[in-house]
Amino acid sequence: MLPYRPHPLFRNGHLQTLMLGIFYGDRPPHRATEIRIPLYDGEVLVVHEELGGPLPDSAPTAILIHGLGGNHRSPYLQRIAQQLRMAGVRTWRVDLRGSGAGLSLAWRPAHAGSSSDLAAVVREAQDRYPNSAVRIAGFSLGGNVLLKMLGESAAGGPLSDRLDISRIEFALAIAPPINLHDCANNMDRFSRGVYTRYYLKVLDKQVEKRRELWPAWQAIERLPKVRTIRQFDARYTAPLSGFRDTNHYYDVASADQWLQYITTPTTILVDRHDPIVTAHSFERVQVDNLFIHFEHTSHGGHLGYLGIDDRGKTIRWMDHYVINTLKSENFIRSNVVGAPQVI
Repeated sequence: MLPYRPHPLFRNGHLQTLMLGIFYGDRPPHRATEIRIPLYDGEVLVVHEELGGPLPDSAPTAILIHGLGGNHRSPYLQRIAQQLRMAGVRTWRVDLRGSGAGLSLAWRPAHAGSSSDLAAVVREAQDRYPNSAVRIAGFSLGGNVLLKMLGESAAGGPLSDRLDISRIEFALAIAPPINLHDCANNMDRFSRGVYTRYYLKVLDKQVEKRRELWPAWQAIERLPKVRTIRQFDARYTAPLSGFRDTNHYYDVASADQWLQYITTPTTILVDRHDPIVTAHSFERVQVDNLFIHFEHTSHGGHLGYLGIDDRGKTIRWMDHYVINTLKSENFIRSNVVGAPQVI
C-alpha cells in the first residue's frame, strides 16, 4: 500500500480539510441503477449500484456510506465507486435515510446511530448476491454508523436477527466520530467556526427541502437561528429520530461503546491532524480487540488527504487507500493481527 505523504503545499490538517470543499477533483458521471430498500419502520432508502459490464456471481460487493450532509453524489464516493467497478467490484453507494434520491421516501433524518438502516442495506446485498463477499467503507458519520452496526450485530442484539454478520468480509471506517460528545464539543470551538458554517449551510438547504415535503419538519420553529451542530441536532436530529434530547442521541449513537464487540476484520483510519474528528476521541478508547486495526496518518485532515506519490505527482490518497483496500484479496491476512501501523 502506498504510504500517505502530504502534499508539500498542504502540510496542515486545516488546509487539507478546506481543500476538500474547494478542490473537488475528478467527478465521474453518475452511472448507476437505483435500488429501493424498505426499512423497519415503513420508510425507504435508496442505494445506487454502479453500472458496467457483467460481473460473476462471486464478485465482491462494496458498500460505500457518505458522511454528514452528503449523498451518493458526494465527489469522493463517485470517484471511488467508478474505480472499484472498473476493478471488478460490484459497488453500492448508499443514500442514508432521507438523503439524495431518498429525500421524498423518508421524513425522518439520517443520523450517526442509524445502524438498523445500514443492516437493511447489507441484508439486501446478501440476499441479491448470495455468493458475493460484502466489504463496507463508511466515511465520517457513515463510519460511525458502520462501526455501531458491526458491534451491535456481533453482540447479539436485535440486529443479529436481521443480518448474517459472518458474510461481511471486512470493513473500513474513515474518520468516524466515534464519540459524538467529543465531536460536538470540538465543533463548538471558535476555531472550528468555518467548518460549522459550511455544514450548517448544507444542512439548512436540506431542511428547506424537507419542509416542502413533510409536516413534521414544517412544525419546527425556524427561530432562533441554529448556529452550532449541537443546536441543529437538538432542534432536528434528536427529536425527529425519537431521542429524548441531544445528550440521549449522542450517548446512544456513539460507536465507541461497541468497538469491543466487533468480530469483523475492521480498519479505522485516523488522522492526527483531523480538525473535525479529533484523535483525542480514539486515545480515550482502549480497544482490546484483534479484529480492529488502527491506521494512523498525519496532516491528512478530515477526508482531505491530498498527497504525492513516489514520482511526486499529486494524488487523492484517501481514494487510493480505500480503492486498494476494498479490491484487495489480502486485506484480512495483512491487517487483522498485530499492533497498529503508523504510516
